[in-house]
Amino acid sequence: MTNDLSAVGDTPYGVITAAIGAYIQKTNEEDGGACGRDVVLLAEDDQHSPDLALEKTRTLVEQDQVLAVIGGLDITTHSAAAAYLNDPNADGNTSDGVPDLFVSTGWSGWGDASRLPWTIGYAPNYQADAQVMATYINEHLPGKKVGVLHENDEFGADYFAGLHTTIAPADLLVSEQTHDPAAPDLRTQVLALRDAGAEAVLLVLSATASAETIKIAQAEAYAPVWFISNSHSPSALAREIGGGIQPEQLASGFQLLNGAISTTYLLSAIEDAEAPAMLEHKRIMETFGGPEAISTLSVYGQSVAALTIETLSRACDDLTREGLLRAAESIRGFRSSLLGHGIAISLSRQDHYAIQTLQPVQIQADGTVTELGDPISLEASPFDDPSPSPAASP
Repeated sequence: MTNDLSAVGDTPYGVITAAIGAYIQKTNEEDGGACGRDVVLLAEDDQHSPDLALEKTRTLVEQDQVLAVIGGLDITTHSAAAAYLNDPNADGNTSDGVPDLFVSTGWSGWGDASRLPWTIGYAPNYQADAQVMATYINEHLPGKKVGVLHENDEFGADYFAGLHTTIAPADLLVSEQTHDPAAPDLRTQVLALRDAGAEAVLLVLSATASAETIKIAQAEAYAPVWFISNSHSPSALAREIGGGIQPEQLASGFQLLNGAISTTYLLSAIEDAEAPAMLEHKRIMETFGGPEAISTLSVYGQSVAALTIETLSRACDDLTREGLLRAAESIRGFRSSLLGHGIAISLSRQDHYAIQTLQPVQIQADGTVTELGDPISLEASPFDDPSPSPAASP
């Protein structure tokens, strides 16, 4: 018998799906699968279309009879599919839902168990990321005036909410600037932040817009401490700032990023390249058809797959959709091998946010990152059942 799962939303990050598939294949061939059964991954490309994502999801559930959907991507793309998975008959009764596990985008709504009881987020939610950075500012930059420049969408609204509710005292938040992604110019917002005296600025923008903001600020001799969403890797931002991937372009980009602060929760494919867990990740990807290059996305994909296998393994006595959801909600203190030091996953019936502990890091001029103190946890407590789960390192 098999455990059928589906991955929906592998565009534009097909690397994630490939890494999930490689880890599941490794589990089948080397570890005997889950619950003594092979795990089957059915991957569909939604082409970043909400309508197609819903259509593909319906097919997977109603024709392929998958046990669960994993790794949905993007707020707009996955929203209709999530609504369907939580109430397939659209009759207001969610008892017949389908597990919508480990969504790969940070909108805080995925973890709202009262509204979406079958959905569990994986990536750190945007509010939590902002709260962690605000906590760092409160502790290490006390008295500094703070500004935020965010997109005028759910992405930006989540970050602003987390920053606004955490900065203390509240009047230190001196400027909120918004940006329409369709608008070409950011200079007005940069000057408004400067004129408000913001000494630390949280950027909640696309990588391209973040890079443009930093370049405009340099031209205006404005040099706040930049705080950057963890949805962008430092190398991606350096590439955008420098204008390419050549060494001199990346070096130029990292020069402007020097001192910027972000957060992380996974091992680095570059800095931890020789760590045993990363060497094993590389072996798995090479042996079982994963992406050609090891990257942040391949590391992320394996970490999602490891949590998926852990969840399946907890549901062996009740391998149903309801049983799988309850298995996910039973996880306490789980650590897969690619999570950073001090990062663990705990869930419950009320808590559907997987990653709620983040490590503040500072980007250096040479492209490396330096950890700033200990990880900061926003983990909710108490849980339904406070007993921890055994740690594991798949």
